[in-house]
Amino acid sequence: MKKRLANGSIKCDSPGVDRLSGLPDDVLGRILGFLPTPLAVRATQLSRRWRRLWPAHVLALNLSVQDCKNRGVGVRFPDLCARALARFPIFSIPSISLEFCTRDQIGVGKAQAWYAEAMERAAGSVSVTLLRGAFTLALPRFTQAEALSLTLTHRIDLELPAAGDDPVHFGRLTELVLATMQLPAGSPPLHEFLSSSCPRLRRLRLSCVRGGEAVRALVLRSDPLVELDLNNVDGMERLDVAAPNLQSLSVRSCFRFPRSNDVDEDTEVVVSAPRMDSVCWYRSYPKRLATPDGSLARVRRLSGLKLATLGRSDMFDFPYTMQLLQACSLTTQHLELDLVLPDEMTLDNWLGPEERGSCEDLMRYVPPLPRVTVLSLKVRWGVSGGDIGPCLASVLSRVPSVATIHVEPAPYCLTVLVRENSI
Repeated sequence: MKKRLANGSIKCDSPGVDRLSGLPDDVLGRILGFLPTPLAVRATQLSRRWRRLWPAHVLALNLSVQDCKNRGVGVRFPDLCARALARFPIFSIPSISLEFCTRDQIGVGKAQAWYAEAMERAAGSVSVTLLRGAFTLALPRFTQAEALSLTLTHRIDLELPAAGDDPVHFGRLTELVLATMQLPAGSPPLHEFLSSSCPRLRRLRLSCVRGGEAVRALVLRSDPLVELDLNNVDGMERLDVAAPNLQSLSVRSCFRFPRSNDVDEDTEVVVSAPRMDSVCWYRSYPKRLATPDGSLARVRRLSGLKLATLGRSDMFDFPYTMQLLQACSLTTQHLELDLVLPDEMTLDNWLGPEERGSCEDLMRYVPPLPRVTVLSLKVRWGVSGGDIGPCLASVLSRVPSVATIHVEPAPYCLTVLVRENSI
């Protein structure tokens, strides 16, 4: 290492100085934990001390088929997994990250074995990512992990443990992420598994999950739950949450737009969470949205809402956007809005040429928001442009206490926002 002295000269340290060896074992172990496992294993060959560091002081085990494949040794990945897991005693791996793909039935069998062993051996967190494959992956009946993240593909079925004489133990699990997967036909309701097997769950995230009847209704009764994030849960018709300690709720693209001519579609959301202070709702509301027990009385951050400046007040998600804005108008301090300025072509698609006479100024329905101090706007307009100034002025007139404003222009052709219920 070169150092510049006070007199301007440069002093070079001896190339033989080993600064890493001066660090304590726990710091070196943490450094190794950030490395892909093949590199960490190579580093342990430096000396006896480094060999003792792994696994005694390593806090994370990162196994990825891409680390081997990129070096032309993909066939060695199964051996790498087996040997790496064998180095750790039972229930002693703080964090495991496993990323792999399957190409044949032999690969599927090995993948199932690694996955099950990782679930059993982790004491802290488990992250499993499947890059490619088509088979059924069974969720084990037991894990000591506190956090579990499964990111699969839509060609892989996640099989939930069936109720029976052998109980399912996820007693330490506080965080669960299920992403890009489907639950096979005949699966029990997802909420039954969560309520019976995950009594300490604090954070739940479902993203791009398909499941038919298993996710048709999500009914959660949980005291520990503080964060619920639902993104594109396909086929959901009912969300019923009673969580006295829930603080953050995010629902994105989980419901189709209500269709007035569809009497069989009865989508509903009921949320009872008196401590909730953050709500994100992006597109597609249910027919009925209820928040009893003053569940919106403490909301300070409201995001994801889309507000059209022109149109009809009874169309699309506008009534529900107004419902949330009005319910949180006296408490919201941080507001994020998509401000949509439709052009003539877009209005024709939304209303139809024969209904253009029903178009009205929707900004007049926006309530005063006296406590908003941070305002984030994403302004969208169509190909023919729009009169942005008056719309911005109308929004700003409703937030007299605003101190910070973020405006992001996002011009695009709004004609892609054709009524979804006509497709």
